[in-house]
Amino acid sequence: MYHQKYKKNGIHPDDIKGIKDIKKLPFISKDDLRKNYPDKLLPKGYDKNKAYVICTGGTTGKSVSIYTDFYTMGKAAMGFLREMKFYNLKPTKSRFVHIGNFNESRIDKIADEKLSKPLKFVFSVNVLNIDVNTKTKKILEILDKFNPDLIMSYPAVFQHLAYLKKQGIGNNIKPKYLLTGGAMLDNYTKKYVQETFNCPMLNIYQSVEAQGTIANECIHHNWHINTDFYHIEAINDNHELVEMGERGQIVLTRLWGKGTPIIRYTGMDDWVKLTDFKKCECGLETPLIKDGVEGRQKANIVLPNGKVFPPGAFCFIEPILSKNNTYKIKQYQIVQRKLDKIEIYIVIDEKLRDIGVSVDVIKKQIKDIYENKTGPGVEIEIIEVDEIKHPKNANKPAPIVVSHVSQKEGYKVFEQN
Repeated sequence: MYHQKYKKNGIHPDDIKGIKDIKKLPFISKDDLRKNYPDKLLPKGYDKNKAYVICTGGTTGKSVSIYTDFYTMGKAAMGFLREMKFYNLKPTKSRFVHIGNFNESRIDKIADEKLSKPLKFVFSVNVLNIDVNTKTKKILEILDKFNPDLIMSYPAVFQHLAYLKKQGIGNNIKPKYLLTGGAMLDNYTKKYVQETFNCPMLNIYQSVEAQGTIANECIHHNWHINTDFYHIEAINDNHELVEMGERGQIVLTRLWGKGTPIIRYTGMDDWVKLTDFKKCECGLETPLIKDGVEGRQKANIVLPNGKVFPPGAFCFIEPILSKNNTYKIKQYQIVQRKLDKIEIYIVIDEKLRDIGVSVDVIKKQIKDIYENKTGPGVEIEIIEVDEIKHPKNANKPAPIVVSHVSQKEGYKVFEQN
């Protein structure tokens, strides 16, 4: 695939002398990977029998399949050891739990079977994998016995665990850190979980295509990019590079590993603002993802008046609940059905329903703040539900912000405004 793309664009290997020349190379999209799978996603001469197929979750459309191998997963594990050191944990002594997606062809399952199990004589005592589809109460029981120093999972999983822990289940679970990724972490979930587990909850930015951690959030809330593992760029809608500090769509290049190369890949759909090398109070000096990843491009909220909110900038519920000093809402989801209609689903903690400020007052305050933020002409509806289900076939918790407005509709709005 790359050979054909580069030849078509008149690029010769002699044109590339270093990372500065990466700008000469064309971008690679999700569709490129899909159309060229399986035969054109491996270098010539690569032994396909050594490769394993891994798939993305498909939450932004159809899933993408690429190849990995033992060497590549092993190199990614070196990144994990770096993370442990980053959080002052000892790989041979600290206890680590990963609550992830262990379905067929997912990187979690492949890495567990093809890498972790062959190396179990090193990691079996300290590393525990739990499938995300395990019942929440059972997960807490397992964690209570294992007593982990670090737990990694999706934000919504932590929220469900925190809810049951508040009910008195899992009192012996006292981790030093919680690491979360795979979905947007809103302020309400972060505050709720941190207070319950009494430890920091920090972001890690990963993807199947990256096959490792692109960036880690430190305790000073800076997202440090692993620049020796990845080269990161940001582009606008015209596929032009944006200046440092400007918001753009992330472009990923993996600088290591075998299997399917990932070079100038635009398919992650996340919005970022990048900085140059900066010295942080934590001691690291790296480029940063400023203010963290803003969420999927396809989850943007575009309004009739031309306003655009990235997912992370459209969560206004936490200040209301903080003002009222309550955790009455267990979970919520914001769904834009049409340009002028937004539904906000809330799950109420029945044990707290009649304690403190009423649910009706909270609903009104939520409606008022969203009407104020969106402006006139947008219908806001607050809907109580028993649960918020994860997307079909995704096998991961539901996203906080969902938009059913097409990108084409959004561009029409820009043109009109």
